[in-house]
Amino acid sequence: MATIRDVAARSGISVKTVSRVLNGAETVRPNIRAKVEKAIRDLQYRPALAARQLVTGRSFIIVLLVPDTAHWYYSMMVQAMAQACRSVGWHLVVETFDRQALEEDEHWSIGLSCNADAVIVLPPWSDHPRMLPSLERLGLPAVRIAGRVPGYGMLLKVHDRDVARQLVEHLIAQGHERIAMIAPPSDRLSSEERHLGYRDAMTAAGLEIPDAFLFRSTMLFESGADAFRQLMSLPVRPTAFFAVNDATALGAMTTALRLGFRVPQDLAFAGFDNSPESRYAYPSLTTADQPFEQIARRAVLMAIGREEEVVEAPRQIILRESSQIA
Repeated sequence: MATIRDVAARSGISVKTVSRVLNGAETVRPNIRAKVEKAIRDLQYRPALAARQLVTGRSFIIVLLVPDTAHWYYSMMVQAMAQACRSVGWHLVVETFDRQALEEDEHWSIGLSCNADAVIVLPPWSDHPRMLPSLERLGLPAVRIAGRVPGYGMLLKVHDRDVARQLVEHLIAQGHERIAMIAPPSDRLSSEERHLGYRDAMTAAGLEIPDAFLFRSTMLFESGADAFRQLMSLPVRPTAFFAVNDATALGAMTTALRLGFRVPQDLAFAGFDNSPESRYAYPSLTTADQPFEQIARRAVLMAIGREEEVVEAPRQIILRESSQIA
């Protein structure tokens, strides 16, 4: 098992300076810190948490709040966040909360099972009107990923608007002019960026956006199915559908296939998130990726008060069978 002296030897930095990096000293130069953190990753060094807590009086724990529901997005973000914490010598604790209680109990409050130094909240809960005052009552540094509503905590912007525009531009390039949007349930959510990207592309192409072509969904599979039935009952039907996430896109596309429509010959579909289901569906679903690693690292650095540039990989659209005729 690697020791702090091994880290010092590997990085070419003194043991004293390595210790300062591990204990979160802000006076360490960024290039020195980067060398130490690379050595930590290379050696898979795990500092003794209890000793660091005694020396500094800090917990070196970041809490990630997730709802009590199984969803691939949360599991992917937990993995990315845990790796980001390890890379800077911190520890991640995942705390679940009762989603139904948050929605229904006006006195709802966060309850943590450990002493943490910071809290990170995932969307869409990062903008929930009961989450914000509860975070403020905790009084810990808080990072709200993809938050849009002003309030307690630091907002980590996630730039979905441009890649959403590219997805709709792809549908337009396939010859579609009547493109409907299965949108998020509220314009206050971070995912509203995807709706704005849809409007950007349609407006730039000079295409009309009838009010009836916008369906506010619950972002669930069943909502996508409901959206498809309603949109296809219009006097003038859309020929393509852009959905706020993969779940609603798959709900709409599955309903279309069950009703005898051919995809993409008759109707085209695009989602957002690049979920496992989008890859395994038949036809496979055109979608946009999620840069989990970059988002997680930015969130962790913000939570521990570190300013460091994180190079964000260009967002990509992933073209598959649901929108392209072979």
